[in-house]
Amino acid sequence: MTDHSLRILVIRHEKCTGLGMLENAARENNSSIQYLNSFQGEALTEPLENYSHIVVLGGMISAYQEDEYPFLQDEFKLLETAIDQKIPILGICLGSQILAKILGASVRRGEAGREAGWCEVQLTAAAKIDPLLREFPDRFKVFQSHQDTFDLPSNCTHLAKSDTYPNQAFCYQDFVWAIQFHLEMDDTVIQDCAALLEQELEESQIQGNSVEQMLSDAKYFSPLVAPLADQFMHNFLQT
Repeated sequence: MTDHSLRILVIRHEKCTGLGMLENAARENNSSIQYLNSFQGEALTEPLENYSHIVVLGGMISAYQEDEYPFLQDEFKLLETAIDQKIPILGICLGSQILAKILGASVRRGEAGREAGWCEVQLTAAAKIDPLLREFPDRFKVFQSHQDTFDLPSNCTHLAKSDTYPNQAFCYQDFVWAIQFHLEMDDTVIQDCAALLEQELEESQIQGNSVEQMLSDAKYFSPLVAPLADQFMHNFLQT
């Protein structure tokens, strides 16, 4: 598959979300990007095999709420088909939890509460030979906003952890990656999703944090994460 044939399907669960800092690498690889707003009931209008890669973004809902949000059931089927067809997939935050679920692991509300703001993540030894993460530092700070977590699915490789939640990233075989953290989030995306983030902080009764603080911290941390996000996406698009 040549660079000119790269077509990325991006599944989103909130209108404010997008590829953010991952988009630059996609554009540099001459990729076309199509957003599928599954939360609005949108469905694919062409065969899944027409897409070279899939990115599943985050959102406020939980991967175990498929009865409350029936569109999730359709999304699960789509991703199961993509895995059967070995289409490379990247799941971010909610996306990672959805991948964990369809790969057979438990997804649940985390006992440690919400992990919010710019948090430190530590790579495992296995990440040092992972095609997407091998160029990352052992420890780095990256944006997070989640209170659900997941068990590591069987037959998957554990790639990252934090002090709050041990399962921060994994890969399945050589074409599915799941990251709990947000490499795509910079101050622009945080601002776009400010109302959503405020609601999450309020519902989680987070004290000592705010969207204003997240934005202020982003001025320092997002330029450090940007080259990591760029390399990560470049590597993903080579799979």
